[in-house]
Amino acid sequence: MIIYQGNTYLEKEHIDALKEEPEYVRKRYQAVARTLSPGPFRITRKAAAEMLSLSRRQMQRIVKRYKLEGIEGIRFKSKCPETSPNKTPSEIEDVVITVRQESGFGPRDVTVLVNESFQREGRKERLWPSTVYNIMVRRGEIEREKRIQKKWKSFEWGHPNRLIQTDITMFHGIPILTMEDDHSRYGWAMALTDMKDTTVADGMDALVKERFDNLLTDNGAQFSRRNSVMRNYCETHINEKHIWTSIHHPQTMGKLSAFQKALKRFLTHQLKESDGIKEINHWIKVFVNWYNNGKTHSSIETYPALRYSGKRSEDWYEFIVKELKLENHLTL
Repeated sequence: MIIYQGNTYLEKEHIDALKEEPEYVRKRYQAVARTLSPGPFRITRKAAAEMLSLSRRQMQRIVKRYKLEGIEGIRFKSKCPETSPNKTPSEIEDVVITVRQESGFGPRDVTVLVNESFQREGRKERLWPSTVYNIMVRRGEIEREKRIQKKWKSFEWGHPNRLIQTDITMFHGIPILTMEDDHSRYGWAMALTDMKDTTVADGMDALVKERFDNLLTDNGAQFSRRNSVMRNYCETHINEKHIWTSIHHPQTMGKLSAFQKALKRFLTHQLKESDGIKEINHWIKVFVNWYNNGKTHSSIETYPALRYSGKRSEDWYEFIVKELKLENHLTL
C-alpha cells in the first residue's frame, strides 16, 4: 500500500495508470483501496459504499470485480447483450451508410435503393425505413448531418432591398455582372464589355435602379475598400453600408453563386461556343425572366418576383416559349 498526495494506492504503478482514467474510476478505486488496505487505513465495505453513494451489495460487486480484473474491473460495464441475433449485419450497415453519405437521402429513400439492390442480386434480405434510421443513428450519421446543418444554417435578410449580393463571373471570357436580392432571390445580370471599375459601377446602376440598404460583395479589385469608383457608387445607391465577404468563405454568397451556376448552364446550352456580347445579353434576359417569374424556389416556396415586388410578369410563359421556339410543343 502507498499513500501519495493524500490518496491510497494498492500498487505503485496504479498512480500513473489512474491518471488516464475517468473521475468515477478514480473515486471507485479509492473506495476499493481503502477496503483492501491493512491496519488503521482500512474502512468497512459499508463506509466505502457511502463514499460512492452506493449500496453495500453494489460495493461488494465492485471489490470482487477489482480482485478478478484489476482497474479494468471497476469501470462501467456495457449492459448490451453479448450476442444479438436480430442485429443487422455490419456489411449491410456499411452499404446503408455509404448510400447515405453519397446521396444525402433520408431513411426511406436509402431503403428503396438498398432493397432494389438486394432484389436485383436475388437476395432475400429486406430493410425497413425504421431499421435504416436506427443504423444511421447508431453509426452517428444523423448527428453528423445535424451538426452540418447547424453549422451552415441558411440565413436571409428580412425584406426586399435589405441586402443585394453582387459579383462578377466569367462566361467564354466575357465578364457577366450578377446581382441578387438576398430576401427574395430576385436576380439581375448583364454581360460587360470589360471589367474596368467604371464599367462595373455603370452596370450595377443599370441593373438596380432604386436605392437599397446594404451591398454584399467579395474582395475583388472592382469592389475594394480603396476603390473610389465603388465608394462613389455606394454613396449614391445604398442607405447603410458596403459589406465584404470573409476571404476563403464562399458560402457567404451561396445564393448568388447558385444563380450564377444556373445562368451559365443555360447560356452554355443555348450558345454553345458563341461569345458575342449582344447574343449573350439576349439569352441572359430570357433566363432572368424565367428565373424571377417562372421558377419556384424551394427555399422561399414562391417566385422571386412575387416575393420581391408582390407581382409576376403576366407574359413570362409566352415569352420563354417563343424564345425557345416551343410553340409547336407547348400550348400558348
